[in-house]
Amino acid sequence: MPVDPRLATLGVSAAAAAFVVVVRDRRGPPPGPALDVEISTGVELTVSTAGTIKTHRFGRRVLVGRVASADLRLDDPLVSRLHARIEMRDDGVYVEDLGSRNGTRVDGANVVGSRCLRVDEEIEIGAASIIFRGVGAWR
Repeated sequence: MPVDPRLATLGVSAAAAAFVVVVRDRRGPPPGPALDVEISTGVELTVSTAGTIKTHRFGRRVLVGRVASADLRLDDPLVSRLHARIEMRDDGVYVEDLGSRNGTRVDGANVVGSRCLRVDEEIEIGAASIIFRGVGAWR
């Protein structure tokens, strides 16, 4: 016995409609509006060296050293070519000594491995004093 094509089309349409209803119910309610927040994108440091004080804004990673390619260049014989790295991670901003000869200190204590920074802590590299001011969003 042949099946009426109109009946077959009606059956397929009903099945498709039932599928859409079931899938839509599983998705749950639509999400709320997006939050309007700024995402931290950089590190702010105040550097005091050779009688000058200047505030710098960097990206998520700052290489400190004597070499010209360093993000923060310190012209000091006590500073290694690549001396330290200041890096923003998911859980905070860290300073890490990169095996320098004279070491890196935070508030007078030597940095071994990497150390999480708090706002207004002082990083000492050679004769330079670097104050971690925090993170912010800027261009």
